[in-house]
Amino acid sequence: MQLPREVCLLLVKRFGVWHTLTSLLFKPSYKCFIMKNFIFVIFLACIIAHTLTAEESLRHTLVMGDESRGFIHYLDQFNTNNNFSVKANRPVWDMKRISDNRYRYVHGNSFTVVDLKERKEVETFSDTKLTGLTSVCDLPDGGFLAATNQKAVVPTNAAPVVVAVEAMKKKSEVSEKKCVVVYQYTAARQLKARSVYEGLNNVRMMTVLPSGEILLAHNDGVARCTLASEGSEQGKIVQSYKLPRAKNAYKAILRKEGGLWVGGGYACALYAYADAGHVIKTFEAQQPAGLKNHFFGGLVEQANGNLMVANWTGHGANDSKTGWQVIEFDAEGKVVWYLHDPVAYGSISGIDIIR
Repeated sequence: MQLPREVCLLLVKRFGVWHTLTSLLFKPSYKCFIMKNFIFVIFLACIIAHTLTAEESLRHTLVMGDESRGFIHYLDQFNTNNNFSVKANRPVWDMKRISDNRYRYVHGNSFTVVDLKERKEVETFSDTKLTGLTSVCDLPDGGFLAATNQKAVVPTNAAPVVVAVEAMKKKSEVSEKKCVVVYQYTAARQLKARSVYEGLNNVRMMTVLPSGEILLAHNDGVARCTLASEGSEQGKIVQSYKLPRAKNAYKAILRKEGGLWVGGGYACALYAYADAGHVIKTFEAQQPAGLKNHFFGGLVEQANGNLMVANWTGHGANDSKTGWQVIEFDAEGKVVWYLHDPVAYGSISGIDIIR
């Protein structure tokens, strides 16, 4: 481990203080020489313990979704012998824990469940209706919601209706608009309903709230929505949380102090929103020269108030060399830990903290 330059300078200064004090306390002799060096070792250990940066002292056990290389990684910084990876289908979106050892992730028009204890895939669900699938969330009744980016046919003076592209081409009297469509499935994996959100584009992650409403992170920010009522396909946007800059909000979660935390995507920041919808905090990371923030993705708020976020660095297998892959902020927005190991890991899009 290489000590930071500031630590080395501090040690040199404090060595002078140590040398002066011990010269006054001990007379020149072999025994005194041994005693002075023993004291110096203790003195040095204490200084290092107090001057090492938090990034070097914190350790974590994480599960990470690797979008660019197609893996789910288990990282144990307390015992690296426990580290392993399970092959996954790219793009490994919306990785989340669904039970103690099982993680689900999205790819294509499908989702797959991986058992980390068995280190293999144990379930896959696919439906041709789910073109543009980006996120899946469980429901209390055992069913699930699936968020997609699709197109809606909008007849004159009518609500949008999702239909096949072939059908669109035959209807010259209708227009075609991009929209977000959320499909609802039963516990038996049967399609039950769908909700269309016209005006939203490029949905990333979805979050189901205790109220039954959903958060959709999309191109311009986050939308809090209700599902379509029975007999209708039109979902309702209840409140909008606009990104201050850039685009592609990735994920929104409830903030422990109230409001939301949002991974700002290409804005390369974490935003805290008040319940009223305005930004009250912004967390950004200053990386060393040659490294950069690229896209802030999946995030987790810890019990101590710290926030951890994936800094996705690109689709290329070696893009992870360009920036920290995971960043941890304390409750005040200071970077206290980061992961940068481009040899072992690619571009990380999602994280789960085990320890």
